[in-house]
Amino acid sequence: MLISETTKEPKSMRIPSWAPRAAVVLIVAMIILAVLGVLSYLQLYNKVSQAEDIQKENEILRNYTSRVHQLETDLKTNRLLLNRMMELAGISTTTDSFGELQVGTSDSSVGASEYGARPSWEHGRMVDDTVPRSTPSGIPMLGTLSRGFAPDESLGARRHFGIDIAAKEGTPVFATADGTVEFAGWDESFGNYLIIDHLGGFKTYYGHNRALLVAVGESVKRGELIALSGNTGHSTAPHLHYEIRLRGEPVNPEEYMEISKLEQME
Repeated sequence: MLISETTKEPKSMRIPSWAPRAAVVLIVAMIILAVLGVLSYLQLYNKVSQAEDIQKENEILRNYTSRVHQLETDLKTNRLLLNRMMELAGISTTTDSFGELQVGTSDSSVGASEYGARPSWEHGRMVDDTVPRSTPSGIPMLGTLSRGFAPDESLGARRHFGIDIAAKEGTPVFATADGTVEFAGWDESFGNYLIIDHLGGFKTYYGHNRALLVAVGESVKRGELIALSGNTGHSTAPHLHYEIRLRGEPVNPEEYMEISKLEQME
């Protein structure tokens, strides 16, 4: 009932009996929705936090795996470097059934027997023994031919004076003819770069190596281990750039090697 201060008759207003109950129900529903919203937010926050933790753990695992692979590659590289130094010192190396390095003296030089590559060169699987040893012959590295010889721009492509052989980093690289190391060092384009001078006007070029195993002035033989392939210099993926030049002019290396044997596994 509403009582007016004026002389007019008082007014009355009735509240339905269900209204208080409806108000209580509405308030309880709002409280329940608020609680559910808070719980949902907390669950979502926990999931986001867990996802971030998992992402960090995955990144740590990826870094760890990358370091392990790098250590494995470095171990292979160091083993080949050790074999090379022992070869120069006239010391032979073998591995026993347990993989332990055995050292002894020998009159014969030691190549990359760990990879089973050098004997095949000397026995003609990669080269033709009738070719003079100062003439490039055979395959410098096992892998996949990823780019061919293109000495001019007639086909609209950038000139390429050699061939590219794709392979994983650390793959052994071999000299394709007897000769003397003319250059062994860094080149802005080809990274760790080797040039070997041969008789008869031939020179061979080996680019993008990870490690060089010979020095300037050193004599090398066909099939001798001279480098480990890599991804140095202007390179987008691990591979070997291999050139042959005759009296200063680039020639197609595919004419001096058996492409059908290029993709043989080690």
